[in-house]
Amino acid sequence: MGIFTNPRDGLVCLLFLLLLSGCAVVGPQSISAGRASYAEAINKTEDEQMLLSIVKGRYGETSSMLAVRGVAANMRFRAEAGIEAAFGPDSLAGENLMLGGFAYEENPTITYAPVQGEQYLRELMSPIPMEILMLSLRSATFSDRILTLLVARVNDLHNPDFERIPLSDQKLGFERFVELFSGLHNVGVLDLSKNPQNDIAFNLLIENYRSRYANEVNELLTLLNLPLPQNDIGELIIPVSFAIKTDQGWGLGLITRSTFDLIEVFRASVEIPEEHANAGLTVDYPPKG
Repeated sequence: MGIFTNPRDGLVCLLFLLLLSGCAVVGPQSISAGRASYAEAINKTEDEQMLLSIVKGRYGETSSMLAVRGVAANMRFRAEAGIEAAFGPDSLAGENLMLGGFAYEENPTITYAPVQGEQYLRELMSPIPMEILMLSLRSATFSDRILTLLVARVNDLHNPDFERIPLSDQKLGFERFVELFSGLHNVGVLDLSKNPQNDIAFNLLIENYRSRYANEVNELLTLLNLPLPQNDIGELIIPVSFAIKTDQGWGLGLITRSTFDLIEVFRASVEIPEEHANAGLTVDYPPKG
């Protein structure tokens, strides 16, 4: 004998259980779906803001950006159930109708803050830290394009890309430096690492090159105006400083571009209608690299 004397009582209890289980399922599902949607919306709008800023800058217009500082999504779940009795001569007379409902509400609160101020300008105009260059070397997608984009000068070699006055005598030298640097790094011969000493930030390590890559390493050192090694140690440690030139005879002076420089490079790459250029509506940028 069951615990419910009336079959309808069992159906009502089952309805309540289904509603409660619905709450348990919808809660985690809402987090799974909502979190990804919020993240995608934030990324998409940030990309749109940056793209709009780049295009407006090409036309000499000012732009502003808003950063998302916080997202608070308040979620409410509500379950309802009830029984209605029908009366009358029709076939439903005396039958109980079970009714149930489930409601889910989400009320997001999004906080914005304008991207501005002295700290923002300092970060925008400051040279990109060399740690970023080192981390880029560690990435699986590293290529000579990243090196060309980030590095403005290394010893006496100037990056000729995005220069108002073309440096024809420097172009081949810098391009060859990038080619040799990237090639030796990709085969595991060359790497950039932090220096434990305080006065030197980084070391350029070249090792295991004598058997196959001696010519490439010698060419790289010649381009950088560094003396060739006189012994067969098979390992070179070159101190790297953030400077135009090093005071030592054995070292690398390296200058990186700023974030603003990169934005300017991107602005120069915007394809504009010919009639806009002829009408003087756009800013005149150096040829893109």
